[in-house]
Amino acid sequence: MLSCLTLAVMHDGDEVHTIEGIGLPGNLDAMQRAFVDNDGFKCGYCTPGQVASAKAVVEEIRANIPSQVTGDLTATIAFTEAEIRERMSGNICRCGAYANILAAITEVAEQQT
Repeated sequence: MLSCLTLAVMHDGDEVHTIEGIGLPGNLDAMQRAFVDNDGFKCGYCTPGQVASAKAVVEEIRANIPSQVTGDLTATIAFTEAEIRERMSGNICRCGAYANILAAITEVAEQQT
């Protein structure tokens, strides 16, 4: 759920994940490391949201949750460029690092397979 679409008071007692809980400078999460290694950020403004969403994308595909571009709802969903781009489409990068963000997500998905 996007934080801009809900009020915090509506989630009293819920588990909330933010970028601060994903990794630390000396101990980066695999997705954070992939963003660094693939130059998946430029100015850094959107990076926290991109990393958090990217982690959710990997989890959704692994859980076989379909998206708008999923062709066969009975088959296991593959980590394709179309699936990743569709699921990340709400995240805007004003610097245009989309190809590098895609590379970072793909790298993590392949490492965890």
